[in-house]
Amino acid sequence: MRYLFIAICLAMVHNIGAQTITFSTTKAADDAFEKYSYAKAAELYKSSLESADDSLYILQQLGLCYQNMNDTEQAENYLSKVVASPDAPTEFSYHYAQALASNGKYDEAKKWYGIYQEKALDDPRAAEKIEALKNIHTFFSDSSKFEIKRMPFNSPGLDFSPAIYQDGVVFASSRPSGNEWIKTNFNWDESRFLDLYQVKENDLSAELFIDHMQTKYHEGPLAFYDNEQKVVFTRNNIDGRRLKKDSEGVTRLKLFFAESDGNGGWTNIQPFDYNSDDYSVGHPAINEDGTVLIFSSDMAGGLGQSDLYIVFKEGDKWSEPKNLGEKVNTAGKEMFPSLVAANLYYASDGRGGLGGLDIFEANLSRTFDIVKVNNIGYPINSSKDDFGLVSNDNFRSGYFTSARIDSLKDDIYYFERDYYQLNGIVLHSESNEPLPGADVFVTSDDRLIYRRAGEDGTFQVADIDPGTWDIAGVKYTFEKADSHQIKIVENQSEYEVKVYLSPIDTFPVDLPSPLTDFLTAVSGNASANGANLGVGDTLNIQPIYYDFDESTLRVAGEEELDKLLGIMDKFPRLIIGLFSHTDLQGGREYNLRLSQRRANAAFDYLVEKGMNPERLQPTGKGESIPAVECESCTEDQHQQNRRTEFVIVDLKSN
Repeated sequence: MRYLFIAICLAMVHNIGAQTITFSTTKAADDAFEKYSYAKAAELYKSSLESADDSLYILQQLGLCYQNMNDTEQAENYLSKVVASPDAPTEFSYHYAQALASNGKYDEAKKWYGIYQEKALDDPRAAEKIEALKNIHTFFSDSSKFEIKRMPFNSPGLDFSPAIYQDGVVFASSRPSGNEWIKTNFNWDESRFLDLYQVKENDLSAELFIDHMQTKYHEGPLAFYDNEQKVVFTRNNIDGRRLKKDSEGVTRLKLFFAESDGNGGWTNIQPFDYNSDDYSVGHPAINEDGTVLIFSSDMAGGLGQSDLYIVFKEGDKWSEPKNLGEKVNTAGKEMFPSLVAANLYYASDGRGGLGGLDIFEANLSRTFDIVKVNNIGYPINSSKDDFGLVSNDNFRSGYFTSARIDSLKDDIYYFERDYYQLNGIVLHSESNEPLPGADVFVTSDDRLIYRRAGEDGTFQVADIDPGTWDIAGVKYTFEKADSHQIKIVENQSEYEVKVYLSPIDTFPVDLPSPLTDFLTAVSGNASANGANLGVGDTLNIQPIYYDFDESTLRVAGEEELDKLLGIMDKFPRLIIGLFSHTDLQGGREYNLRLSQRRANAAFDYLVEKGMNPERLQPTGKGESIPAVECESCTEDQHQQNRRTEFVIVDLKSN
């Protein structure tokens, strides 16, 4: 993974020839190191090691060279000599622990993370790494559900970051392209520059992907969208046919968009709004309609070496990049994101895992806020670098990249995973018509899962565990349905169920909220304590609305907040996001501040009523996510956009 990890330097080191091992050799090695030519720097450092006045410095640099080239065995060798010195800088204990973990030496890695933690109290990474290694068995708990295989189209070079395209894959590779005379080596580790290759469905060989998109430098990770009619891809910063470098001699990465020309080619190549000559942006993940983009960057103001950022399409422009925050980003590297259903998958070396880059799953709310982050474990992750996971079917099958066979070589793997899924629909018992917005509760002895039926009355529970489950539905002005029982068994992956609701002819005016009513009915069940209560789902409480340019709560809004209080009292583990929005009138920055005032007003009301403020997350979203898309909006449409919605964003630990 030593190629694209944020800044790419292509400056060539002057050939020093054979020379006496002197200070000038170390100086040449330092120059090569500063220009990211780690392979060249390592050879120069080794040649100066015996005669160097400061051998500790040379050993440090050798350890960093091999770590950056992903040669974990050589990195461990040199870093072990560094940490043996009482004068070793603190950060090398962390580097050494990383190398040990990548080589599967977990007990020793835990020891050295502990040594680093004692000296670097303000760095939270070590504590998370230690905790993960103490509970390393948890990474293997689901391993029997997976089957993986190394793909036959891998080459002796680097093959990584697949994107699913036309039932095959497009990926980056350092294999020769046929234009041998036009290619040069990439200084980082003397591997070749990267091109994009395609493997078609049921094919075992790779061919160059759309030759006219290629340059003689790096083309890297990409993502297709809009029914594969559009693509966003990573490329070196070039000016015409020449590399463009910043003041430090570094060629940065940039993102570009292109459209299919309908004849197998790509046209209308356009740069991303936030490309820069001073920092890199790359590794794109984009939703199907092209309105949400997540990417990796080392722009100023980040939390680590490279962070993940999100932008939203606003007309023909993208919103300003927003850092995804500490739930995702660390002081290390976060990169190679992909969007799969309602989840973000990405690679990180700053969180607890099995070693190197591990792949993590971040659950997303409907507004693309981060809900919860988990390491997806073995066998997708290993002690080496694992990254670039993609899937078209909710993580049931797909591809990823791993250096597990040889830390110096990335290969593409295919995976399949056992799954059990419940598909249902809520229907009117008399007309047999779908009932949109009905609440559905799926319960077992130790879990409660909440779903709300969509506009077509359907709901889905993915990854439901084998066992016996009770399914019940409820909707305002309808009788609660009798529980329907279904048994999930291991030899069947998908299940269908219909839930019928009968209308109520007469009902009391003070009929409680259906959701509150149902939760009250099941509150005697230990499983109903919010154990799995629809994290990321919007609660079936009406949004609260506001007057134009106001954040004051209306009486109707206070009534909905009182319902929310009742639910949160019944379920003390729920953590609720208060997501507030504005209409499309006014400036974007002003609307963002106005929406935050609205979220704060709802927050203050709930806290004054006795709610623990730690269970509330007031978040202003401005005008970025309208309930109604409109150009010349009516007042009714503006009113629908001025709202606060309530989403389960997390669950407190027992």
